[in-house]
Amino acid sequence: MHLGSLFDCSPAVNFASRDAAGPNVQWGPRFIPDWQFFHVVSGEAVLQSGRSRCRISPGECVMLGPGSAHLLATTKETEYYSVHFAFRSDSPVPVHPAYLIREASSAQLAAEPERFRIAIPGAADLELPSRFSIVLAEPLFTRIVKEYAGAHAAYPFALRALIMELLTLVVRTALRSQAEEPAGRIGPALDAIRQQPGRKWTVRELAGLCGYHPGHFSVVFNREVGQNPKHYLIAERTRQAKQALLRGEAIEAIADALGYASIHYFSNNFKKETGLSPSEFRQRPHAANPADGDG
Repeated sequence: MHLGSLFDCSPAVNFASRDAAGPNVQWGPRFIPDWQFFHVVSGEAVLQSGRSRCRISPGECVMLGPGSAHLLATTKETEYYSVHFAFRSDSPVPVHPAYLIREASSAQLAAEPERFRIAIPGAADLELPSRFSIVLAEPLFTRIVKEYAGAHAAYPFALRALIMELLTLVVRTALRSQAEEPAGRIGPALDAIRQQPGRKWTVRELAGLCGYHPGHFSVVFNREVGQNPKHYLIAERTRQAKQALLRGEAIEAIADALGYASIHYFSNNFKKETGLSPSEFRQRPHAANPADGDG
């Protein structure tokens, strides 16, 4: 099914929650009347739709559409976000989907799920992903749930803006993957490192974001970036440290934000990478050194 142009969408959030469920809790088999994001924070869930059965690990999200039967189930104690939304709605006011959810038979569950395409002006048509992992998605889910629960003045309008932001993030990530740009194959890992440079990323975690086995991920990463994930993380921390120093931020705050255990450890690593201590770098005239900025 083709959904038309993304620019014609006027989405509305119908329901949003962050919740927890014990093992072997299931939703379905069922049909939902709208769309749903199901994002696993911790634990694990499985999704069955047609002949496909996939695991949803922490940090992963599935997007379910109307008209296709599915079964969601937890395999262990699981914390998750659930956001129901409509792609097009004249009003941004939430319409709870519960009363329009229908049970599905085993035969309906076994039927191949419908695929949805959407036109992206300025880019190729896109088949909406049924499963993805985007580091920046979780903060958006948090804001959506908070806005929905708070129900403050004009909250439906705020929810519309947030779901549009989330959909844009999904579309951009999917387009990059579809185009198979060099950085697109490892884009989720690069985004993760840039957005959370202070986190102690493991190769397994970064590989999981891109859907690769750790060994294969390291090969692809090195080929596309020219260095291994560990060295790229160090380089990104150094780049962001330079920018923060030039902005006049306190060295203690920079070290803490970038995940260093102490100022001493940060200073030693910074000097190893740049040949200067943080204080020396800050005092250096940078007008003639644009490479030390954003570049």
